[in-house]
Amino acid sequence: MKAMPHDHAIHSSVTPERALELLWQQAPDQAFVLLDAAGHITGWRGAAEAMFGYAEEEVVGKPLDIIFVPEDLALGLAEMERAVALAIGNSEDDRWHLRQDGQRIWVAGTLVALRDGDRHVGFAKTMCDRTNLRAQMETSMNRLDHAHKALHGRDLFFGRLTHEVRNALGPIRSVTELLNRRGLVTPELEMPLNVVKRQVAQMERMMEDLAEVARFGAGKLQLVKTAFDLTIDIREIAEAVIPDAASKLQVLEVLVPPAPVILHADKARVHQIVFNLLHNAIKYTPRGGRIWLYCTVEIDQAVIKVSDNGIGIPPSLLPVIFELFTQENPHQSEGGFGVGLSLVKDLVDAHHGFVEVRSDGKDRGSEFTVRLPLRVPTTDSVPGS
Repeated sequence: MKAMPHDHAIHSSVTPERALELLWQQAPDQAFVLLDAAGHITGWRGAAEAMFGYAEEEVVGKPLDIIFVPEDLALGLAEMERAVALAIGNSEDDRWHLRQDGQRIWVAGTLVALRDGDRHVGFAKTMCDRTNLRAQMETSMNRLDHAHKALHGRDLFFGRLTHEVRNALGPIRSVTELLNRRGLVTPELEMPLNVVKRQVAQMERMMEDLAEVARFGAGKLQLVKTAFDLTIDIREIAEAVIPDAASKLQVLEVLVPPAPVILHADKARVHQIVFNLLHNAIKYTPRGGRIWLYCTVEIDQAVIKVSDNGIGIPPSLLPVIFELFTQENPHQSEGGFGVGLSLVKDLVDAHHGFVEVRSDGKDRGSEFTVRLPLRVPTTDSVPGS
């Protein structure tokens, strides 16, 4: 059978090097940057010029620091990004970057440490402009914050309401008891008085239930917020758990920015958050495993991450991992996930922060990420809010 003229085109292939060149030329939304081992730019491909406004000849030989915003440079986050990539293979960050014209763009990026055998030879970074997505996120966060304030106001209202109703029910209950003690209840009054007593008791139970809902919604946690350097505390917490990790022959690596990260929060509660996550990682990482604890800053949030190469988390458990008494398998010798992670979520929520978990499945490790606002929200008006 005679081959069609286009068969050769269908089955032809290109070399990996040519395929990479085509990728760089034909990926309009992805910037590809190559760096040497010291972090200086050696390649500027794909959408890099369109995204940042620099031609390749303008940036080759310069540090990637040129696209970092001043506040992130002051915190040493450019160096921090490379340190994390060297430690665990790659570093993923979403942050503001600078174009040549001074405009800020929101960039999602991944920095990969390149190794030739045991020798570190450089880095490769892929970046994508997500400025529009960031604007949508901020709109959603503002709406969520508005809803949170509305719910908080509702809980305060219900708290006051239950208090006032219970105060009003007290004298009614006292009068019915007084009438019984003094024998003033005639046969014709006994039935209606019993109705009053039953209804008072029922309303008191209803008010107590409503008070519990209000207390849960408003939060029982009382926060004592002070300003402290999170990097120092991260190191101190790690030192406290090193003996536990060492008992299982585990390696705990701590990575923090070289400059202080000043966090305004309840220091003791932040200690609880990090300690619980580290304890969880140690517990569910086998002997000889590795655990990483590091922090960074993204805009106005302190970001704390605890990663491990332990037993991982099944996909079915991820949506409920922070719920109270969630257990993977209560019959396993290691036990299950229980109160610790639920407490972490409560403490993070009390700080108006966020906590999330990522895992590729069983035996593929996990990563917990905590985001806490660096500054106290100006709307805080009650303890623990």
